[in-house]
Amino acid sequence: MLQVNSKAKKRVARVTSPQKTNTRSFRGNEIRAIIIKSGFLKCVVVTLVSVTLRDAQHLCWKNFRKINDKLDSERGKGWTPFVMVTDLLEEAGEVAAVIKGLEGFKPPEKPKTKEMPATELSDLLYIIFVLAEHYGIELEESFLQTVNDYVLRFIK
Repeated sequence: MLQVNSKAKKRVARVTSPQKTNTRSFRGNEIRAIIIKSGFLKCVVVTLVSVTLRDAQHLCWKNFRKINDKLDSERGKGWTPFVMVTDLLEEAGEVAAVIKGLEGFKPPEKPKTKEMPATELSDLLYIIFVLAEHYGIELEESFLQTVNDYVLRFIK
C-alpha cells in the first residue's frame, strides 16, 4: 500500500507494505523512475537526448562506476567482470521470458506488453556497454563492422 504525502510538493510516498517499486515508464524522451530511500518513494523525471553508441557506452560506464563505488563502500565489495557477466545472463533470461510470453509460449504471471521487451533489452544493452567499457572495447566500431559483415554475408 502507498500513502501519498499530500503536504509535499514533490511526489513522495511512504511504503507501508511490500511491493515492487523499482519501476520505469517511458513517454517520448523522458524516463520516469521511482526511487526508494529510507522507505520513501520519489518520482524522478530524466529527459533523454540522442547519443552515439560511444557516448551511450561512456555514460553507462560513468553511472556504473558511481553505483559500484557506492555499493562497494556499503558492502565492502564491488561488481567484478564475472558478476557483470552473470547480470548480463540474467537480463538475457528476462528478455527471453518476455518474448516467450508475447509469442504465447509461456503463460504470463502478468500480461506482457509490447513495451516490456524495450525495457528488458535496454537493461541488457546497459550491461553490455559497461562490459565493453571495462575492457576498453570501442563497441561502436565493432558494431559497425559486425553490421557490415552481416551485409556481406547475407546480402550479395
